[in-house]
Amino acid sequence: MNNYGELAAKIKERNARRVMLQLPEGLKMKAADMCRFLQESGIEVLLSNEPTYGACDLADAEAKATGCELLVHVGHSKFYVDFETDVPVLYYIWPERIQVKTDFSGIKEKRIGILTSIQHMELLSDIKSMLEGAGKEAIIGGQMLGCWTANADKIKEMVDAFLFVGSGEFHPLALSGKPVYKLDLERMEIGDVDAEKFQKIRYGRIFRARDAATFGILVSSKKGQKELLAKADYVRQRLEQRDKKAFIIVMNEITNEKLLGIKADAFVNTACPRISDMQFTKPMINADDIELLLEE
Repeated sequence: MNNYGELAAKIKERNARRVMLQLPEGLKMKAADMCRFLQESGIEVLLSNEPTYGACDLADAEAKATGCELLVHVGHSKFYVDFETDVPVLYYIWPERIQVKTDFSGIKEKRIGILTSIQHMELLSDIKSMLEGAGKEAIIGGQMLGCWTANADKIKEMVDAFLFVGSGEFHPLALSGKPVYKLDLERMEIGDVDAEKFQKIRYGRIFRARDAATFGILVSSKKGQKELLAKADYVRQRLEQRDKKAFIIVMNEITNEKLLGIKADAFVNTACPRISDMQFTKPMINADDIELLLEE
């Protein structure tokens, strides 16, 4: 059974007749085919066309408002933090079946820790064998997120470098403490992830923010990030202790365009740590950088 058939079967197991389908940007090219297949299988489908950045970012409120019995969230596994949803959620990872062909000679280190996003987990045993065939020692770390690196932390002292299997730099930029490589599955190429470059950018943002007198502290309204308000309160108190002005801003999606009209000199992001890697007109630092900002 292919992914389409398996997804339809899982929805029917839930006895859902009307569902909302939610896909990350990387899978939206499959949205039309997915909707058509499900509808031909007797399932009424509404497609959410808002961005989603992970399993913390669900369209469950929209599903309830449009009379859907189930939210079908494709491309991510269940979030590592539990939270209530307005309708039941079916998580379907949409596993990618890819034949890996690449040259590992560009990896200099001996002991390699392998990590990936949920879609490519079934590739890791093959990649481990390929690395070992290239004379390396390979340890499978498993799944990671841009905001969750526990599986990398578990193996950090056992490896000399990390290899992230996937596309883009959203995930591998969360890795630190060791050299990081990326196996780009679209190009079938191994490349370095220049974490040092992004560290320099990070410290540059902190330096620019030090002259700010007024800070906007950004809190995500996404249900999976509900614990962020306490962090925002702590950041506000720390800034006010240093005679800075600070106020909390609640947003669903954090973009530069939405912040242009806000009269603040800099922003502190308490949500997904990768947000600060996007382009913003004013300095944007992460909540974990606040002590560095306030160093004398």
